[in-house]
Order: sequence, then C-alpha cells, then structure tokens
Amino acid sequence: SRVFGLDDPIIEINITPNRPDCLSVRGIARDLAAAGIGELKKRSNIKINSTFNSPIKWLRKFNTNDDYLCPGVAGRYFSNVNNCESPNWLKHRLIAIGLRPISALVDITNYVTIDLGRPLHVYDADKIKGNLTMRLASKNEICKTLDEKEYKLTSEIVVISDEIKLHGIGGVMGGYDSRCTLETKKVFLEVALFDPINVTKTGRIINLQSDARYRFERGVDPNSINWGVDEASKLIIDFCGGEASHITSDVSLDDKKKSINFPTNKVFLIGGINIPKSDQINILKSLGFAIKTINEETINIIVPSFRSDIDGEADIVEEIIRIYGYEKIKPQSVLNNSEKKENVLNHHLKPFYKSKRLLASRGYFETVTWSFMASEIASYFYKEKLTFIKNPISEDLNIMRPTILPNLLSSVSKNVSRLYNNGKVFEVGPQFKGSNEDQQEMVITAIQYGSILPQLWNHDNRPADIFDIKSDVMFVLDQLNISVDKLQHEPVSVSWYHPEKSASLKIGKSNIANYGEIHPLILQIFNIKNVTHGFEIFLNKINKFQNKQSSTKVAYDNNPLQSIERDFAFVFKNDVKSVEILNTVNNIDKQRIKKVTIFDVFQDKKLKENTKSIAFKVILQPIESTFTESEIEKLTTSIIESISTSLDGHLRQ
Repeated sequence: SRVFGLDDPIIEINITPNRPDCLSVRGIARDLAAAGIGELKKRSNIKINSTFNSPIKWLRKFNTNDDYLCPGVAGRYFSNVNNCESPNWLKHRLIAIGLRPISALVDITNYVTIDLGRPLHVYDADKIKGNLTMRLASKNEICKTLDEKEYKLTSEIVVISDEIKLHGIGGVMGGYDSRCTLETKKVFLEVALFDPINVTKTGRIINLQSDARYRFERGVDPNSINWGVDEASKLIIDFCGGEASHITSDVSLDDKKKSINFPTNKVFLIGGINIPKSDQINILKSLGFAIKTINEETINIIVPSFRSDIDGEADIVEEIIRIYGYEKIKPQSVLNNSEKKENVLNHHLKPFYKSKRLLASRGYFETVTWSFMASEIASYFYKEKLTFIKNPISEDLNIMRPTILPNLLSSVSKNVSRLYNNGKVFEVGPQFKGSNEDQQEMVITAIQYGSILPQLWNHDNRPADIFDIKSDVMFVLDQLNISVDKLQHEPVSVSWYHPEKSASLKIGKSNIANYGEIHPLILQIFNIKNVTHGFEIFLNKINKFQNKQSSTKVAYDNNPLQSIERDFAFVFKNDVKSVEILNTVNNIDKQRIKKVTIFDVFQDKKLKENTKSIAFKVILQPIESTFTESEIEKLTTSIIESISTSLDGHLRQ
C-alpha cells in the first residue's frame, strides 16, 4: 500500500442533519483547523479563459409562488473535450470512499461533491435539443435516470427538460438519455440550487436516494452557484481539455447576508464559562464568520452562507464553546449547592398535581374530556348566558363547558352501557363562566356510581352513599392542608345535586366545594339508572385557606397515660348543625379533648316540637399525669355549659 500510495488513513464520520457544511472534506477540515488541528488551505481564485457564448441556455419556468423550488441555476458549455479515464490519484480517492470511477467527466462531479459539498451534473450536449429548462413535471410524466430505471412523476417534482424529453430529476439524479460516455465531445454543466423540503418529498415519492439528494435536502451553500462552475470547469479543462464558453445562468437569489448582534456575555450566561472577547472573535473567524463591528459589550457577526443552521445567539454560543472545549467548563456539585433551592411548582400548581395523585389513591380513574360541550346539555345545568364558540369543531361541542360534571356523566353513561356498573372517575381541569381570564376556574370534579365494593362471597355489597363521597372530599381537602374542622355545611346553590342529599362546604363566605347525590332528573338525561354521587372542589378558592406553614402530618402522639371517654346527650333545636357541636366542644380544651364523635341522632314525639336529640362521645387525654375526679368533673361541666350557652342545648333527661 505504501508503494502505490494507498496508505492514506480513511476516517468514517456521521453528520447530524443540522451541519450540511460538514458534508465535504473542506467542511471537516475547517472545523479541525478551528480546533487547532492543522491549517485550512485557502481556496485559490480560478479564472477560466472563456471564448464564446454557450449555445445552450439555462432557463427556469415556474409560477411566482413556485420560484423558491429552484432559486438559481448556472452552467457552462464545453466543446472539443476528450473524455477519458481519471488520473490514478482521483480514482484511488473515489474508491476509498466507496465510489466506482466511471470517466473523467463523471468522476469530476463526484469529486467536487465530496471535496467541496457542491453537487454537480454534466450532460452530453450533443444529446440535448434546444435549451435546458427547470420546471415542474406533468402528472405521470416519465423520466429515465442514471440508474437505468424509469420513474413516474407527480406535478410537485422539479425536472430538467429540453424541447423534447426529460434529462433529470431536480436535486436527486440526472437523466440516462443525456449521460456522458467516453465518446462525449461536447459537455454542458449544471450547478443548481433546489429547495431542501421539495427534494426530500421528491426522493420519498419516487423512493430514490443519492449523494446529491442527501446534500440538497440538508442545504447547499447558495454562493456555490458562483464558485461551483469555475471549480468544475478547471478540472474539466485540466483532465479533458477543450474550450469553455461564458457562464449561462438564471438566478433569483437574495444576496443579503445574515447578521447577528451578539452580546459577548451570552457565552457565560448560556454556557456557564467565561471566555475572553478576543478568543471568541478568533474562534468565529476560524469557522468562517466575519466580524463587522466590535463594541464594548457586543460584536456584529456576519454568518457565512454555508452555515444555514446558525439562527441566533444560542447558536453562536454553541460554536464558541465547542471549539474552546466543553471539558473546560468546571463541573459543579448539585449536592453541595448552598444556594436556596426553590420549589419547582408554585403554590397554585401544587394542588393541581397533588389532587390527581390523591384521587388515584382513593381508587378513582382520571378522565380527560373536551373543554367544550353541547349547548343543549349545558342548558340543563346553567340557565344564564353560555360562552359560545364562533367556529366549533362540531355542533355537539359548540360552547365552553360551564361545569365539568356533564362530561363525566357522559363518560359514566358510556361505561354503564358497556356493563361497567360500578366505578370512580375524576378530572382536574378548567371550566368557564365567560370568555374573560377571570371567568375561568380550575376545578376537581369526581363521580362515584354503583356499588362501593365488587360483588364477592366474603362480604356484603352495598350501594355507594353520600358519606362515601363525603369521605373522599374530606380526605382530599385535608391532604391539601385545608382545616376540615373549620368547614361549614350549607345547602347547595346549584340544581344538579339532590337538594336533601347534598351540601356545600364553606369557610366564611367562600364556597370551596360541593358534594352530594346527583339529581335523578339529571341522571335521566344521561340515561343513568345507577345511584350516582359527585363532588366539585374549587382550586382557585382554596388557595388562601391552605396552611402553607407545613405540608406534613403531626407526628404520632405516644402518650402513655390512660385516656377516658364520656358520653353526652343533648336536646337541640332542629336548625343546629353537627359541625357546630363538634367545633364548640373541641374549642373548650384543644390539648386534653382528643376526639369528639357523634354516635346518635334521635327525634320523637316525646321531645319538644322542632327539636332533636344528639348524643356524642368525648375522648379526654391527660397530658402530664392521670386525671383526677375533680379534673374530669371540671371538663365535663365546661362542656355542658358551653353547649347550653352557645347552642341553647340542654341535657336530655
């Protein structure tokens, strides 16, 4: 291999789609030189001695809207050429990269493609009738390409044609009928630009891959139309001789160069490393960028035409740091970071995500439904003005949902029709009372229907009731750090709950939740025959009532002292609520009154009219020493006096 000069090292590389400039030997050399490996050779200015006008012209025939498909094409006519075998050094280089040498003219196009990233094509000029035109193909037009296959084309594919037939598919492959052979004496050169997306579509439509397509669909340097003709012309004349015409072209390229006003401190802000301004400038220059102006804090950068991937400041930072060296960025320990660790989620978002986990832990399945619904359904829930959509995706989804409940009931109806007669579903999402931002609220909505447990031999089955749904509501509110002991139970103000089997939970005047049995008339609309319960928790309203000091539960109280129980039965007026009794007793001595539980409610003719008897158990827990009789008597007296004074209750005889 050393004797015949075949011992050159061969490096195989993979290029990411955003770096078309590296799809050439020169592009790789530029990056290596910028990194300090060798020096990039300057490309010499080539002057071709052209003696006549080309008898074949390049033309583009597109509609104004399609001109971008081929923004430019140039070329040159050569006469009296002698197409021969390529020199051995060129053959060896092509063989090394897996290409088969064919003839000097064909090998030159492959060599320039690999060496400079500029795809070319040469035509046998004697096989062309008239001028060559870039245009869109006609539907079902046939083109035979260099791989000796015929392809049926569509009307969105760019082709090259003369006055009679097709001679190539733009950006993909040249035509078979005008190929160059060893007998070729006259040559016409093509150096064109094609739209990357259209080239990709073309290749997929006809299922054809080529080196040209691989480069065009990633982006070719638009300036290569100018220097590509001369580079190829020099090699053609050197290898094959002949005379060259003047350049013929049809180009509508915008010569405007992309510039970026780059603050030099962005390297530290984005990349986390301080690099001197002078080093930044040197790196950019080595990569082909031009520096137009240098100010105290910024530099104005002209992006080279071969770097179509450079779009903004972050791209410039990446270019500087990757050449400077990622290994120079000092690692920082995330474990020893002394800076204040801020929460990822703010206090508004925490309940949104936490509530989903809480409900899932209670056996509920999350449902995601449309934020829209039919106005006909919504009218059963809300009588006031609904928020209509101007351009709904369907007539059945023509308003923004004023409540999530109908969507969940619709899901339950479908489940029941498929014989899923028991279940729990929920959704956490927005509902809309209008089109303004403050008329959108985030709500936890859940439904439980059917039996509380599956039908099995080892336990009795029963339908879910209001206390089951109440238990879930209280659990969620408690876990969201709401003091459930302070909640007031009031009648619901909405019509979709059963008026006698529902409640509204309030803190002060704020309604934070509703729960209860769904009204039978509502269930009839959705054809649901199962007893169904639901609840709604208004996340926007609970935020100000959350205990933000601690999100943890109180530690287990391992008090070794014996607790005692005392039962009380009082007669109250009918309008007295159980929560008022519990709060009154608990507030007497929060340290020693451990738990208050109502265990009996009694109404009878023996009692006074409009009264009821309520019995409750109080668990008393000593703190430092066992209770004495006097301490127990004192607490008992305090309970009786507080109930009598606050709630006008008296001990039942």
